[in-house]
Amino acid sequence: MVTLVKDVVGLESEAESIVQQAHTEAKQLEKSVEEEVASYRRKLTDETHQRIAEFQKDTEETYRIALTDAEEELKAVLDALDRIPHDNLEKQVGLIVSRCKNL
Repeated sequence: MVTLVKDVVGLESEAESIVQQAHTEAKQLEKSVEEEVASYRRKLTDETHQRIAEFQKDTEETYRIALTDAEEELKAVLDALDRIPHDNLEKQVGLIVSRCKNL
């Protein structure tokens, strides 16, 4: 009978040790998973910031090119206007004013 009690106590002690080890492993696994999730979030955040920076750079370059094109077009139009003799402009303005008065 004493041997049986000793065996039961030994089994309980062994079972408790196994449960304690399982808890420890579960906590380590949980910590590992949390670290992986945090690492994945950092990676996604970095990738998102990089994509935003690339988009902003591309957009600024597109805007710069469009602005340069518009400035060149404006300069060409202004140069063309400068090449028109002043007398011709006055004559055209006079015709426009005359037509507006006749409306």
